[in-house]
Amino acid sequence: MPPSERYLRLTALAQRAFSRGQLHRSLHLFEAAEEESKRCGDRELQDRAFCNRCVVLAELDRLSLVTGELRHILMRSRDPFTGWMAAYYTSQAYAAEDNLPRALAYARRASELAQATGQPKAQAVAANWHGALALRQSEFEEAAASFRAALRLDQAGEEDPLGSAITKDNLGYCLMCRGEAEAGLALCLEAASTLETLGARQYLPEVYQDICYGYLCAKSFDKALGWGRRALQLADEYQHPQVERNTLMLLVDAAIDAGEESLAEEFLTSLTRHYPDAAGMRAFFQAFNVRDVINLKA
Repeated sequence: MPPSERYLRLTALAQRAFSRGQLHRSLHLFEAAEEESKRCGDRELQDRAFCNRCVVLAELDRLSLVTGELRHILMRSRDPFTGWMAAYYTSQAYAAEDNLPRALAYARRASELAQATGQPKAQAVAANWHGALALRQSEFEEAAASFRAALRLDQAGEEDPLGSAITKDNLGYCLMCRGEAEAGLALCLEAASTLETLGARQYLPEVYQDICYGYLCAKSFDKALGWGRRALQLADEYQHPQVERNTLMLLVDAAIDAGEESLAEEFLTSLTRHYPDAAGMRAFFQAFNVRDVINLKA
């Protein structure tokens, strides 16, 4: 049974409100569309309408309230697109709870279902989300494959320079973690150049951090120190404490390997803002290369 005209109109209005940032209006309209789908008596349409509503619930951090229903939809739906949405938002709900193993499991299912939809946009969204979760779990091979898929889809469709730059940075970091520092650095530097051209400075702290990491892996300590300082400056400007903390750890590592003892002490002192006992961690930094044990994206 085709959707009613009222259902289509309500859904279109809800999508328009969402695109304008009118989240509560969008939620109300999606709820009305869901009620209309129930009136029509179409179970598949009801499931699609429910998943449409989850687009807004994700922005409002309310997905945990509907995780059970999403799992039921995933099990019963015969429509790949509805199934993809159910798996994708279930994964997001578990990620919000820091249950990363379950989040990654549902992200894998979302990637499979996205392929079945035949829709490049769904496939790209699924691939990027899958890659991000695999990266947080230090599954670097899996993450790299997902990010490569996302880049192929972007290049084949309507190119999104900002999205592609972020994906390239993530892929570059994956390659560095696999011992391919040169290839990874090239991607991260390309990402930084694109973001600088676009004026998207708010994304640069993490990219500069990754470039610092890459030069550290390549044992180019002076360049690592330079890019790390740039990352610190922007991390402070845009209030990214995780980037600041990680970069300081990389800078301590770089300064010790470069034989800059006083500089290492300076960075260790700054690190006490994040770890009160950081000053006593000098022995740890001298015994281990932080770059070998840290996952910047975890």
